[in-house]
Amino acid sequence: MGVRVSIIIPNLHSPIIDQVLAAVRSQAFDLTQVEVLVVGLDGPGLVQADGVTRLISTGVSVPPAVARNIGARKAKGEILCFLDADCIPHRHWLCTLLERYEEPDISVVGGGVAFSSDSYWGLADNIATFYPYLHTAPPGTRDQLPSLNLSLRREVWERVGPFDERYPRPAGEDADWTTRARLAGYALHFEPRAFVVHRPARATFRDLWDHAVTFGQYSIKVDERYREALDPPFVFRRWPFLLLAAPVMALGVTVRAFRDRRLWRHLHAFPAVYVAKLGWCWGASQRLRGRVAWRSPG
Repeated sequence: MGVRVSIIIPNLHSPIIDQVLAAVRSQAFDLTQVEVLVVGLDGPGLVQADGVTRLISTGVSVPPAVARNIGARKAKGEILCFLDADCIPHRHWLCTLLERYEEPDISVVGGGVAFSSDSYWGLADNIATFYPYLHTAPPGTRDQLPSLNLSLRREVWERVGPFDERYPRPAGEDADWTTRARLAGYALHFEPRAFVVHRPARATFRDLWDHAVTFGQYSIKVDERYREALDPPFVFRRWPFLLLAAPVMALGVTVRAFRDRRLWRHLHAFPAVYVAKLGWCWGASQRLRGRVAWRSPG
């Protein structure tokens, strides 16, 4: 039987990539139909190649968009699954994702995100970034999907094209790609039961702030390429107005996140989530001022 599924994992010396791969090998799915491509660098030597897993070394550090594109070009599967190197998939993650593809009109499916509360700043970062994609959230369609847990038919990839390799860091390339897919006519389906446990290394205030600022800098909401298609509010078109509105906007988004009662047990993280949203506004204002550098392609 040929390869049905290619799982592509961008990796930059992840200290838990062995746990990620162990969880993949433990999936309640026939692994003879699966290939796992780990693309990037594995300094700790935690990636053990076998009949399922292959390490594709990039030789030098590359952004995740580049690593995913390399994996997709080498992948043999009919379904491409993108998984991050700090995400531990649930045992039924893969079979739950693939169940959706039994419906012929389903072409793009993203899964849910779960996280622990071991680190205060890591908890706040996860809530600020992924609250619309909690594994307890209702299924349905979304305007965007995160690439830490994303799957799609190969034909979609061939039509929409690769991730934009100008993104220098992991921030925005997934919103860009999934928005391009949606504008090309593909519905973005969210299946929360196909979830992963996100365990990023971010554990300090500086980590939280830098991550939020970067997400603001590369947000499609302030990307001139999408201005006509998305028609963002005026506040996202002029940086002085965005900064003036930032305190109220950040508060509104934070309140919206915590309207989910399942997050009330993490209410102590409310101030840090609010700070993260202020950081997003600051980063977005820098983009509008033309102070954000893009990576040179190639």
